[in-house]
Amino acid sequence: MHPAWSAAEYDRSLLRAALAEGDRCWDAEAHLLRVEAPYNPIHTHIKGGPAHPTRNSLHYALLLLERGADGDAARAHSVILEIARLQDRSTTSDTYGIWGYYAEEPASQMAPADWNWADFLGIHLILIHARHGEDLPGPVMREVRESLRHAASSIIRRNVHLTYTNVAAMGTFVTLAAGQILEDEAVSAYGKDRMVRLAEAIDTTGSFTEFNSPSYWGVVLQTLTLIREHVWDEDVLAVNERLHDRLWEHFLARWHPPTRQLSGPMARCYSNDVGAPPHLVKATGGLVRAPADAPAGSPLLEGVHACVDYRMPDWARPRLLALEGEHEHRERFAGAPSPETGTTWLDGVTTLGSVNHQDTWLQRRPLFGHWLRPDGGTGHVHVHLVKDDGAEDFDFASGVISTVQSGPHVAWLTGFACPAGDRHHHLDMIEPGGRFRARSLRLVVDAIGAPPVPEPAAFTDGVVLDLGTARLALRLAGGSFGGRTPTARLIPREDGVRIEVVLFESGTPAELDWETVGDAYAAGTLSLVRVTEGSDEDRATGLAPELVAAEDRAELRWTTPRGNRLTLRGGRSVVSREAHAALHSATLDGAAPPSPRLSQTRLAP
Repeated sequence: MHPAWSAAEYDRSLLRAALAEGDRCWDAEAHLLRVEAPYNPIHTHIKGGPAHPTRNSLHYALLLLERGADGDAARAHSVILEIARLQDRSTTSDTYGIWGYYAEEPASQMAPADWNWADFLGIHLILIHARHGEDLPGPVMREVRESLRHAASSIIRRNVHLTYTNVAAMGTFVTLAAGQILEDEAVSAYGKDRMVRLAEAIDTTGSFTEFNSPSYWGVVLQTLTLIREHVWDEDVLAVNERLHDRLWEHFLARWHPPTRQLSGPMARCYSNDVGAPPHLVKATGGLVRAPADAPAGSPLLEGVHACVDYRMPDWARPRLLALEGEHEHRERFAGAPSPETGTTWLDGVTTLGSVNHQDTWLQRRPLFGHWLRPDGGTGHVHVHLVKDDGAEDFDFASGVISTVQSGPHVAWLTGFACPAGDRHHHLDMIEPGGRFRARSLRLVVDAIGAPPVPEPAAFTDGVVLDLGTARLALRLAGGSFGGRTPTARLIPREDGVRIEVVLFESGTPAELDWETVGDAYAAGTLSLVRVTEGSDEDRATGLAPELVAAEDRAELRWTTPRGNRLTLRGGRSVVSREAHAALHSATLDGAAPPSPRLSQTRLAP
């Protein structure tokens, strides 16, 4: 624990900030919070305007009971009763046991409903029962138990695939705790069986399918902590302790102490700066803390962390605080039918990580890293596929990117899949024969925190950015889109520099049809190398990459500045994701790149 940090005061500050936000949003007539609905392209038809959120309102009720000021209990009770009224309790309904995002839109009217709301609200119901159940009036307690019963039944009916890591963990806790609270042996048995099945699913590769995802790592950490606190079964707790250790081992494998950031690759990510989320601050005893002037997240949603006793294992502390020498970490995340393996380089200044094959949904970080700037701040490198539809830029989910990495050097190949999503990887599909609008399609490398460049500039073979403590190099080996060769350019940003590989660009939005495009791919190399006295690796680019297209594949060959021979193969035309995965292969120095397990230790009993 940091000597200047107080857990009790930190919890009080979380509650103060959360309740200040909740109090401002209170709608006494609706018995719920009233907010301006944020834009959400999926699930809900409510894209803006005033609305009454269900999850946040129940969250507020829990925190009111934690504060316990005059009138707080009565207000919390009114929220609980209203939330109970809004739950779909019809066992014949497709949305049985869940809630809509907002009181104005029942789950049955969403597009589609979000079944995770049974898990999220179920956790809040359990915390209300565990921490304040003895003080609840009889009618309120009955509704807490009844809401929890229906939520647990919904979770059991859904029986989510256990590779959906964070939701699989949440539902396991809800059913375990609900079985205890309701004294329902069938629900308890399901929860215990699911705990074993979750461990067995992770044992398949030794790691997490929803790998290295900062926000969802926190969700799983919270869930495992709540199991430790609120579930009594000794067999469950033994498995839970092993899962908790594995979760920390997974986190620390890509934790970069010099920048205090998580490196890539990431399955799901909402922010490129991991910051100091409350679960990490509390678990590390204040060893990871946000600067005093750092922007806060959502105070209301962060308030629940005051109710959770996070703990970091003692063995993890040294790895959190100091890098164990420069090294490369490889880890298998998923096995058949499409194996996923991550590679991450970490040294005293830079870290760069990649996954061998991934789609380009906006939450993905297939090629991502950080560097320590000369001023002590951090910069990051974010590679993503961007579509301009004529109205705005957004991450285009129909892309695929393949990589092979050795040290801080990566060979990459990007292309497109169909059927595949537009903004979301499966909710807004572009089907074969379907047309879509685009003004441009670009592979973008954002170097946020890089020194500014004076003006846009085109380049042919490659570009090297001097970052002061490191150098970022990109080389375009070639490619094709509709018979045209991709081009590359450097563009200034207010917060750094952007490198763009332009596969398609039109003066006005064009209607594209994948069936008529033909070849659609680009390939190249990327390096993020620290500046080291006595070494010229940061200035070397290795041999020029060679790109060969034959039959249905493109093959990229490159010898890195360290002399490692990288070969990467992938699809050159627009085919299904499954076909792209089958066409993908790579070698490192003539052999398949290593794909080791994170751990050989079994989690399941």
